[in-house]
Amino acid sequence: MIRKSRVAGSFYPHNPDILRKEIENFFGKKPEIKKYDGKIGVLCPHAGYVYSGKTKSYSYKALAESFPETFVIIGPNHTGMGSPLAVMKEGEWETPLGNIKIDSQIAEEILEECDILDFDETSHLYEHSIEVQLPFLQYLSKDVKFVPICMAMQDIDTAGDLGEALKKVIKNRNIGIIASSDLMHYGYAYRYTPFKENILENMKKIDMEALNAIIKLDPEKIYEIVDKGYTMCGYGCVSSMIYALKDYVKKGEILDYSTSYEFSHDTSTVVGYGSVVLR
Repeated sequence: MIRKSRVAGSFYPHNPDILRKEIENFFGKKPEIKKYDGKIGVLCPHAGYVYSGKTKSYSYKALAESFPETFVIIGPNHTGMGSPLAVMKEGEWETPLGNIKIDSQIAEEILEECDILDFDETSHLYEHSIEVQLPFLQYLSKDVKFVPICMAMQDIDTAGDLGEALKKVIKNRNIGIIASSDLMHYGYAYRYTPFKENILENMKKIDMEALNAIIKLDPEKIYEIVDKGYTMCGYGCVSSMIYALKDYVKKGEILDYSTSYEFSHDTSTVVGYGSVVLR
């Protein structure tokens, strides 16, 4: 199966030359790829490139410095379609930069290890959170494979089960895990207005609490923040990454933080974006 690009032309440019140029502008210059015999994880936003592309580039710069063989990309399910926890285990995904292959062997092993994970293509058909990561990977390297995992269920038990399965599968492999998530979604459109003044300052304060929980490898703290109403769309994805990597990585680092306000100049609806690396 070839999974067709669904958000080219909306979340990022459809024209391959324009897309390459836009990604190149985010980086400043193309990072040098350094092969890596280990494990690495990043938090990476998935909003449209005009909003989050610059912050996204920080995560991919970190990956370029420690570039593994295969990537597992865990993204939230915004569409509500398909299985609540779904992997695709074969085929290719299309982007304007070409097709990128699924690592079927690793996908099969994760599926075998995780009892609550389903093989389901429907969950992935129209979901953008994984697709928008692929052009950045393809820009860095043509020889890359990935495994897509889509999470509608993001409770702590689900995140823990998936993370533990990943931990077993990646034990003897060079693997990068990309947790695709934006941070706070503020505004009436998101039914989340915990403050009405100093919006950007208050947003950053709470977003930084979440980012600090990530670099401290503390998923329980993430859920403590989410339980207070915090509107981070991929908190389960990030937590699964932490559970998978916490025995393999030494430290986390916050690389960048931004908000949609920097492009929209509108505080009535604002989304936060963070870049974090675990290595």
